Amino acid sequence: MKKYFSILLICAVVAAMYWFNRTKVVDAHAVDGFSSPWSKKTGRKAYELERLVDPATGKIPAGIRAKELAYAATLPNDLMAASFKSMSSASWINRGPYNVGGRTRAFAVDASNSSVLLAGSAAGGLWRSTNAGQNWNCVSDKSKNMAITCIAQDKRIGKTNVWYSGTGEAYGASPSGGGAYYLGNGIYKSIDGGVSWNLLSATSPNSPQSFNNYGELVWNVATNPADLTNDAVFAACVAGIYKSLDGGTTWTQTKGTSLSIGYSYFTDVQVTSTGVIYATLSSDGGQKGIWRSANNGANWTNITPSNFPSVYDRIVIGISPADENQVWFLAHTPGFGAPDTNYLGDVEWNSLWKYKYLSGTGAASGGLWNNYSQNLPSSFGVGPFDQFSAQGGYDLVVKVKPNDTNVVFIGGTNVYRSTNGFQDKTQIAYIGGYKPATNLPIVESYINHHPDQHVLEFLPGNPNVLYSAHDGGISVTQNCMASTVVWSSLSNSYITSMFYTVAIDHAMPNNPIVIGGLQDNGTQYTNSTNPQTLWTQSRGADGSYCAIADSQKMYYMSIQNGKMMKGTLNSNGNFQNFARIDPIGGKNYLFINPYTLDPNNNNIMYLAGGKNVWRNHDLSQIPLLNTWDSVQTNWTMFPDTVAGNNVRVSAITACKVPANRVYYGTTNRKVFRLDSANAGTPIPKDITGTAVNGALFPTGNVSCIAVDPRDGNKVMVAFSNYNVYSVFYSDNGGTTWTKAAGNLEQNVNGTGNGPSVRWLSIMPVGNKTVYWAATSTGLYATDTLMGTSTVWVQQATNEIGNMVCTMIDYRESDGLVVVATHAQGVFSANITSVNDIYTAVDYQKQAHSNEFSVAVFPNPTDGLCSVFVQDINTISEIEVSVFALDGKRVSYSKRKNTDTHFAIDIDLRAFPAGIYNLQVSDGNKRNTTKKIVKK
Repeated sequence: MKKYFSILLICAVVAAMYWFNRTKVVDAHAVDGFSSPWSKKTGRKAYELERLVDPATGKIPAGIRAKELAYAATLPNDLMAASFKSMSSASWINRGPYNVGGRTRAFAVDASNSSVLLAGSAAGGLWRSTNAGQNWNCVSDKSKNMAITCIAQDKRIGKTNVWYSGTGEAYGASPSGGGAYYLGNGIYKSIDGGVSWNLLSATSPNSPQSFNNYGELVWNVATNPADLTNDAVFAACVAGIYKSLDGGTTWTQTKGTSLSIGYSYFTDVQVTSTGVIYATLSSDGGQKGIWRSANNGANWTNITPSNFPSVYDRIVIGISPADENQVWFLAHTPGFGAPDTNYLGDVEWNSLWKYKYLSGTGAASGGLWNNYSQNLPSSFGVGPFDQFSAQGGYDLVVKVKPNDTNVVFIGGTNVYRSTNGFQDKTQIAYIGGYKPATNLPIVESYINHHPDQHVLEFLPGNPNVLYSAHDGGISVTQNCMASTVVWSSLSNSYITSMFYTVAIDHAMPNNPIVIGGLQDNGTQYTNSTNPQTLWTQSRGADGSYCAIADSQKMYYMSIQNGKMMKGTLNSNGNFQNFARIDPIGGKNYLFINPYTLDPNNNNIMYLAGGKNVWRNHDLSQIPLLNTWDSVQTNWTMFPDTVAGNNVRVSAITACKVPANRVYYGTTNRKVFRLDSANAGTPIPKDITGTAVNGALFPTGNVSCIAVDPRDGNKVMVAFSNYNVYSVFYSDNGGTTWTKAAGNLEQNVNGTGNGPSVRWLSIMPVGNKTVYWAATSTGLYATDTLMGTSTVWVQQATNEIGNMVCTMIDYRESDGLVVVATHAQGVFSANITSVNDIYTAVDYQKQAHSNEFSVAVFPNPTDGLCSVFVQDINTISEIEVSVFALDGKRVSYSKRKNTDTHFAIDIDLRAFPAGIYNLQVSDGNKRNTTKKIVKK
């Protein structure tokens, strides 16, 4: 079977990820009275919202990312173990995929050294290459926000070491339920060529209890190379254009409106080499339109053409380097321009405009406009994926060749090139994205390229070399003018793939095979522990749940919305034979839909199917005929026991001991147990936790149920929503429950800034047990459950940090643990002893024997207080920081310690009443956190 056959997509839902799943952040910010014209609750957006919203409000808490990162900084982690743990912790390695990049929204070439490239992932941080993309290094702090959206260099002579990058993906964010989760935390600046980065404090949210800061959603940044007096920087953010004349220290809004009134959601900004600024603001704002400024944004002229549509969303800008008076604007304009009908029959409208500055302010007769919308490559080619589509403006880019004003490139899902400036359709070439003429049911990508374009960038000094940043990472062509453009992938070591799921073979110790489902990049396969081994995409679309039958007798993979297959793979991870296996009549699946194999008989599968549980009692009887249709062979649908409209089964697992026991949970708090689940239609037992021992299950989404393989009466349940208690434990099969989230919760009732818990595992290690939690702020573990006093300790702090972790799988025989992250691929370690992790016991030792003594007086305080630090036995620099609950540092002092104690005054008078976190550290392992209450 050819390798491309692995990119198969199942019939009519096959490429839905590219159309349905782009969501507008403001949907999630209705807490502030904001609304979105695109509020369809479909696909990934609905799935993530259901998992993350605060059930009391129906909304994701605004600013939760900044707040949960600040809270995570107060929790114990494995870096604290170095000075007192008798054995070293496990060695965590990133398994890749080495060759699979994730969604990339930022890219730039260093103007002073074209071998230096910088790229920004929507969730995996900022990366830098010093050898033209052959290798990459992550330059983002893994404990901070890594949602990079844009990047710009100061290209003035002597200033090229200065860079700016923006955070906060305003469109298409995942796993964000519409984006509130991945709000940015401002604009970063580097003064060493992009090696290290510091947050510009003026752009950081100062009150994340509401969405009110431009730095939370940054579309683009641009510098002014013509201003030799000021360090001029412009940022296109939600609600307007902001400028700084002092290198980002202070900012003012130069165009747009307040976030408290009608504002433009989509914006863009570009600056010519002579300092002329162009900006666009979508029609939902009070200062909408296309604008031009020739004096650093002090004055603006509205140059929007009179025949421009009245409704328009995202407009991107492309300035012609050969003649900067010529500027292109590519726009998503509902109901106007060129219609494109996609493979599902949905119609999208986009338009393309060319502006030429003539004189004066550039308005009216001072500028010449041409509307080339009719020449967009809509209804282009013979395949349903051949025509131009911007997916509502999610993927939208226009770029003009530096040495030829007539050569214009545009990107949506695909990349197109016109050699006569789109004056007609006769000179348009299709050069990237989907493979030309690809069609259902097998949808292929252009070789070494990927659909969904975000950046096109030329190599300085060589206008034939073109870089493309897209949802599959980064590609480059050495000849963008070729009749057939040949791309090369630059994603090797650019490890930014975003996993939903992961699976291993549980039967064979030391087996290196790992598979996992990724957003936008299908289900990937590796059979090597070498982190640089290339992974294989075994199937396409949005990769969902997957499983490996013992000893690799069969592989199970699925895509979004419950479409499943089984098959055999060759040693390279390509399918040899397969069959689609989801049941005829199945419906209402989750976007990423769970199923589980019986650990005692892998031919038995239990499937979450909307309001029902399904069982297949013998998967082996479904022949591998390479068929595309769902089947009815051996499927039984259990009666509906899930009460409530729109409530669905969200988690399911099967026990090893006792055999034939299944637990499942729902999107609305309920948990059930099925005994003798392997035959007939057993009656489920409702084991939803009630108010016994304070263990009342919250109204929320059950994200995972974990069972102890030695004793299925020992079971844990995770709730993934914010502001609910997240972890419960039972040792009697669900008869009674106790809370077990411990320090993962800021408050004992589950409110506050604790992380979202996505997955739990109970892992036997010798005669002991390790409990794992995959959360939105990283990987945690404990070996002792102590109810609300349970101490969870962050693991792999240097390697995984605060990345979103989505799933864990393990193998008891050799202690292999694999962790899926929705940021930088898969990590693994071998845990063969409790000493391989940093445990709660270790933390208690550290807390009593290796901690500063810290006191605050007075506390509560009116604003002025003193911090007394004693029992210091280090000569390191001592850092004293005070953080607001949103994670913003409001006070900082550092001093070289020369004594065993010292005192320092803290002034909080300028800040509002509330609770603040005081953190004292020597910059390494000794870390004490206390609370200061300002009256």
